[in-house]
Amino acid sequence: MAAAGVVVPLLLLLYFLKLRRLMLRIPTTLLWRKSTQDLQVNVPFQRLRPSLLLFLQLLLLAALLAALAQPVLQTEAPPSARVILLIDRSASMNAASAEGKTRLEEARAAAEQIARRLGRGDEPNQMMVVAFASTAQVITGFESDRRVLSEAIASITPTDEEANLGAALELAGAFAAREDAAQDQPPTVVLISDGGVGEANDSSGFSLPSGVLRFVRVGPEADQPVHNVGIVSFSARRNYQDPAKVLLFARLANAGSQPIETLLTLRVDGSASELKQVQIPPAGPAGMGQTTVTFAIQLGSGAVLALSSSHRDDLAADDTAALVLAPPAAPRIALVHSGDEPDAFLYDLISALDPQRLVALPLRPDGADELRPRLESEFDLVVFDRASLRTFPEVPTLSFAAAPSEINSKPARDPGGKRILSWDRQHPIMRHVSLDALVYAGFGGYELPDGAVALATGPDGPVIALVPRRAARHVLVGFELAQSNWPVHISNLVFLQNVLEHLTLAGQTGAALSFKAGEPITVPTSPLTRELTIRGPVSATFAVEPAASAILPQLRHVGLYEIDGAEPPFDRIAINLLSETESDIRPRTSVTVNAQPTEAGAIRSAAPLPLWPWLTAAAFALLVLEWIVYCRRMRG
Repeated sequence: MAAAGVVVPLLLLLYFLKLRRLMLRIPTTLLWRKSTQDLQVNVPFQRLRPSLLLFLQLLLLAALLAALAQPVLQTEAPPSARVILLIDRSASMNAASAEGKTRLEEARAAAEQIARRLGRGDEPNQMMVVAFASTAQVITGFESDRRVLSEAIASITPTDEEANLGAALELAGAFAAREDAAQDQPPTVVLISDGGVGEANDSSGFSLPSGVLRFVRVGPEADQPVHNVGIVSFSARRNYQDPAKVLLFARLANAGSQPIETLLTLRVDGSASELKQVQIPPAGPAGMGQTTVTFAIQLGSGAVLALSSSHRDDLAADDTAALVLAPPAAPRIALVHSGDEPDAFLYDLISALDPQRLVALPLRPDGADELRPRLESEFDLVVFDRASLRTFPEVPTLSFAAAPSEINSKPARDPGGKRILSWDRQHPIMRHVSLDALVYAGFGGYELPDGAVALATGPDGPVIALVPRRAARHVLVGFELAQSNWPVHISNLVFLQNVLEHLTLAGQTGAALSFKAGEPITVPTSPLTRELTIRGPVSATFAVEPAASAILPQLRHVGLYEIDGAEPPFDRIAINLLSETESDIRPRTSVTVNAQPTEAGAIRSAAPLPLWPWLTAAAFALLVLEWIVYCRRMRG
């Protein structure tokens, strides 16, 4: 005000001053018409006349004086002397805009702008920078050095993790409470995010123990469309009825406002196995549009199963998902036989299947009760060769020419050789088993109880059967291998392999390994291991202490990783997003904290907008305009 009281009267005084003119006789005044507008003053005073130059100069002075006052535009309560920036770097912040910038890049730019605005006063505010996804991390403590803050903000890297706003608010609240004790005004906590932070673990919602929250939203406006189809669930298990068959279940979600058709590709160890075309409905007020899809593949071994969508959209991290199906553990097999030695061919045949352990155990007439506990505790499969217990044990069994007393059989009507009349080609145990050439003798047929399944039938009844029990399944072959020509046919080995898969894989339904980005992962290691090497989207080598396990560093990006030094099956690890919250990239307008919705605001809601740069620019423009008007008037 004081400057205006001095400068404005001086300007007006220049226009009040009057020229002292010499009296001269001239032929005409035509050439001197503009001379009366000469600004050189030598006589006071004249009557003030309307002038465009005066008006422009007054505006110029007003703009300069306003800029000197350094006004700011503040629509809400001013921030406190200390500000805590919470910058979201979860997976949804990697969604790209139409201009190609990601939301995280917008968040970093917003944080830089807030830091610049808060640092222009005589006493610059101090700021703390915290980045969060599945965990919260302090990037820099309270700082007033804008160069340090700028470097800290620029160092924030993207992740494919879920956002854990609760952890970030808890960390910010702890620092805010510490500052409350030293200052009257609580720190301002500024959340810079797209709002995709999910639901709070507590039913009461997110909580900020101390401080004042401001929410600065990045990403598209509320009325702008988004485009994203994500795989939000992917799992696998073995079929109980057919353990060699792997069932895969996937769920896809569409965050866009239009239905989407996409091609899904299932790959097994990198090779395309199945293709499916699916249509996903659009998102609505109740949430994203969703659809489910299933696959069924024959897989008796371990493999990497990968599912990918052909639809290209704003977020790439949820376009693929992978599982590591662990190879089945080699079974521990007991061969229980009568007499001193088991059937040599049967022993060699089982050995060819490469079991983890094969033990031949004779069954003495008085030793059945002593043998049962050992069979049920030490072995995964028991093969009975012309010997049996009184009842089925609580482990899977395969019996040749023997059955417990609860299974009745009929004697052969004639001692000659017999052929198989029919067999169940659809059953997993009989898959790819051909019995056309099989000839057997010495057995009639079984009288099967309720629930049993006849797998192969001869002239006198069932010859091969499956008897399910609550604890395990049991396969019965009525004839003795030595009294058949089955040993000379390859179908014998196929049958035994099918039985092994069907009876021992049933307990390995949960062996598909998959982790979420940022999740803590512990892998088994050898006691001799001193170093682990990670290869994948992120590569690293680090030392480990000799132990039975090691904790991996956080794997923040989706993809398939190989862990050199880890024990199988943890030597390969699949990291996925699989998050409805992160795949739903639709813009949010508020975040509920302390049971109150905090509406998204512009940057000026978190930091005042200084107006002096705009006023200075306006003053410069007025100066240029005034010079143009003056020059035109002088030429005219």
